[in-house]
Amino acid sequence: MRAIMLVRAAPLVVLLPSAAQAASWTDTAPPGRYFRLRAADHRGMPSFRSGEPVVVTSYFYWYDVATGAHIRDGDGTDALTTHPPREAMSGLTWRSPDWHFAQLQDVRLAGIDAILPVFWGEPGRYGEWSFAGLPPLVTAYERMAAAHRADRRKLAPPQIGMFYDTTTLLDFRLPGEGAEKRRQADLTTPEGRDWFYVTIRDYFSLIPPALWARIDGRPIVFLYAASFAKKADERLFDETRRRFEADFGTDLFLVRHADWPGRADAWYQWGGAINLKIGDVVAALGPGYDHSAVPGRQPLVVDRDGGRFYDRQWEKLLQMSPKRRPWIVHVETWNEWHEGTDVARSEEYGDLYIRRTARYAGMFKAGERVQPPGPFAGASEVRWTAEQAHGISIGPSRGDGCWEEASVEGVRAVASVRCPGAGGIYVYFDVDDSYLYDTDAPAVEVAITYRDDGGCERFGIEYDNRDGRAGPVDGAFRPGPQWSVGRTGQWKTVHASLPEPRFANRANGGDFRLVPMGGAGRLVVREVGIATK
Repeated sequence: MRAIMLVRAAPLVVLLPSAAQAASWTDTAPPGRYFRLRAADHRGMPSFRSGEPVVVTSYFYWYDVATGAHIRDGDGTDALTTHPPREAMSGLTWRSPDWHFAQLQDVRLAGIDAILPVFWGEPGRYGEWSFAGLPPLVTAYERMAAAHRADRRKLAPPQIGMFYDTTTLLDFRLPGEGAEKRRQADLTTPEGRDWFYVTIRDYFSLIPPALWARIDGRPIVFLYAASFAKKADERLFDETRRRFEADFGTDLFLVRHADWPGRADAWYQWGGAINLKIGDVVAALGPGYDHSAVPGRQPLVVDRDGGRFYDRQWEKLLQMSPKRRPWIVHVETWNEWHEGTDVARSEEYGDLYIRRTARYAGMFKAGERVQPPGPFAGASEVRWTAEQAHGISIGPSRGDGCWEEASVEGVRAVASVRCPGAGGIYVYFDVDDSYLYDTDAPAVEVAITYRDDGGCERFGIEYDNRDGRAGPVDGAFRPGPQWSVGRTGQWKTVHASLPEPRFANRANGGDFRLVPMGGAGRLVVREVGIATK
């Protein structure tokens, strides 16, 4: 603490040039005083460890009842799909330590370890809510921490990481440029990399290091999608890490969205509120989705089903082996009331999702495993035919896995077809979770009956396996054997052993896919079977 106080007292940042004078954003003074830290300033700071179960949530603090920001649309209509409790609306503002305090209390009641404030801050615009809302949050944290120190029965506050909302990459400008110069950031250029790094620098300059949510001593930064950048390459993260360590005395724990290139510590996918997303060490989940209140969007509703949808997402995660399942859970979101992905206390649901989150977060941290329900537990084999699914189902015809019904001499089958705009041709299958899910089986035997009609030159199988090095996307599409397709016009059955299956639904929601290659890419299949050895 003493080192931190020294940093607070040292006015190093005020000597830097203003944005109007600066040649680059790194020459500008950050808005906070927690800057120019050294490694010694981080000794003894609280930190999670790699592999330790941790639950985090993205925390939206852009609401302000006085101005109507993110509460009312421009025409005065309601901007929210779900709503904070009616009695809390009068104090709902990012300006209020009391509002932040109430949220932090509920976050800890929910068993969540850290919040990730969703940061929209742009370099140089230090009067905006993204910056101005952080000091009241810090005040609330310190008030909660003081109460906990005085009475250990009271909850300790959640630690604070960062959720970098990369939509700000659409608003890039050079120091001194006005709003009319805004454009999409090219992160392969020095100027673009400056903008990216300074966004992270400015944020952490406002958060005392003792509050940082860390893993192995390094502050956590979740990155939203790379698609908002004009370009990005693998140099970006290495340079950002180097700059951050030079300015703050420690490296970052970077969690990239799946579409970013570069060296990160973990990856995740947004969209967990719609369905469970499994990354390498991060699982994203949420209670459902409904953006009906957002103007200009096409309808999209994933019904909460009275809380049962949320239960299913958590239980699907808890059905995975504790030794392999992700050890970070990203609850998406704490309070995004526009899109109805919130688990915070609300007018519609009260504290229902706080209680549910606390229950499942406790099970997750305790390493509990839930057994998948279903009719195929203990079965020796499962099978799919075009007439009937018995423990194996074919994936819906969509995305890059399209197919159509076919009939060959009165025999029902399906035939692969190319999806519009897709590169490859695939047919996906899902094994019922009650038969195999995140399995430790040494191998499974697969049998495939297909029409030897020359519709493709050959086909293969790719499957979700346990060896993350054996296939792309952490092993989710491990290549299996391939078979030639002739022109005999007969039905043929091929067999193969698939070692180290995982079957955790990571193959685009399924467990394996057939891959027609060559020719017209048309593979006609009537039966697929899976048996354990």
